[in-house]
Amino acid sequence: MPDPTQPSPGGRRWRPSRRTVLKTGAAAGWFLGGAVAVGGGYLLGNRRSDRSMEDLDGRPLRILSGRDDTANGQRGLLVDQWNLRFPDHPAEMVELPGVADLQYGAIHAALQAGDPAVDVVNLDLPWIADFAKAGRLLELERPTEGGYLGRPLSAGEVDGKLRALPFNTDVGMLYYRLGAATDYATGTLSAEDAARIADWEDLRRVAEGMVVAGGFEGGIAMQLDAYEGFTVSVWEYLLANRVEAKSDGSIDFGDPSPAVAQLEWLSRELHEPVGEGTMILQESLRFAEDASLEAFRTGRTAFLRHWPRAFQDLRSCDREFDVGVVPMPGRVLGGQSLAVSAASERPDAAVRLIEFLTGPMAQQRLFEPGGFASTREEPYYDAIAQTHLLDPAVEAPCDDGGSPRVEAAQLFRALTGRDPEDRLDPGPEPGTRPAVERYTRFSRVFQEVVHGELEADSTPDLSRLQDLLDEAVAGR
Repeated sequence: MPDPTQPSPGGRRWRPSRRTVLKTGAAAGWFLGGAVAVGGGYLLGNRRSDRSMEDLDGRPLRILSGRDDTANGQRGLLVDQWNLRFPDHPAEMVELPGVADLQYGAIHAALQAGDPAVDVVNLDLPWIADFAKAGRLLELERPTEGGYLGRPLSAGEVDGKLRALPFNTDVGMLYYRLGAATDYATGTLSAEDAARIADWEDLRRVAEGMVVAGGFEGGIAMQLDAYEGFTVSVWEYLLANRVEAKSDGSIDFGDPSPAVAQLEWLSRELHEPVGEGTMILQESLRFAEDASLEAFRTGRTAFLRHWPRAFQDLRSCDREFDVGVVPMPGRVLGGQSLAVSAASERPDAAVRLIEFLTGPMAQQRLFEPGGFASTREEPYYDAIAQTHLLDPAVEAPCDDGGSPRVEAAQLFRALTGRDPEDRLDPGPEPGTRPAVERYTRFSRVFQEVVHGELEADSTPDLSRLQDLLDEAVAGR
């Protein structure tokens, strides 16, 4: 925690009052107690164990991973820390292309070939079941010390066996212009009114009112280009409209079905006029993360669906408005998990490595300077306790240099369904994408069929969607 007598890099001074300290004692005490309990079983984030590590014969442990999007390369720094702690068992991270399909292809090729030079793979959550069912991933011992968030940890389970540990997590979040009071004409929303948005009907009511009164081009900007973000955003739309998912996260698209009916409504919300705009900005059909964020930032929409990392971008020093964030209705879990290749010739060392990279110290680093969402509880309670110690009379810094993550409570709610300060009733946990074999093919077919139909300004023809998805999962 920063020195209370010194200004933070943003100029904000830490001035805890007796009342504030008492108010945050439970949260801070929980964090410190948890850190002691967990720290007793960890050394630099690595679980102490009698497990020995194999001789690497001069070959470093190799991790296949997507691009390091953390601030200042925190993933790479964690690998450097491992190498300093275990110089006889060095590791290296091999960054794959930024496109998800290319990452999947490279990892699939290495695992299918049984490449012994690949020890650890960093997997998008839906890929875990695919590779595990094909026998490509080592089964892991279940953690005994606790501390992981439940949903990200369970995402690594396939058929009751743990195959991956959560490295970083992600979840859909809803961004809005924060104001002291709600004003549809300016598109500002009070924090209290934003917290009441629980489903798509709530969001539609407010967003359409702002489009009409404020002249926005769209109620919300989303990621609906024909890539993996499309599958995630559409899944969230369906769940937010109370379409029920099966236990494996899949949805029935038989025609007729509630899901098909909602996809027809999605087409209307993209194309039917609302005031001078539409409920969902039409250009969202060509938006990935950056373009959707820019549409919201420049005032074209009242709301934005995005991932947690957008918060710091929107709080930049040149912002024209204060940004607020709440869990996205129907939010879907994202993130990546670390697994050990079944073909690794150094499985004990590889397991120790992923325990280190998902341990408490590593998760604190990925959360604070890295800007990612932590897969463990402690960083959230730490950030919330620090936020309570801020002097409300001093304006918050506009950058993230040393300042607490003030959105930590909302992010914790989105990932767990629980209020970290027990002020609100528990809500639902985040949904998931389907845990099916050949998920990548499943998602590609879903994008090709549904995106193509939504681009046409007509009622989408989805009569064969379920059959085509079944064929994709079956490998036909």
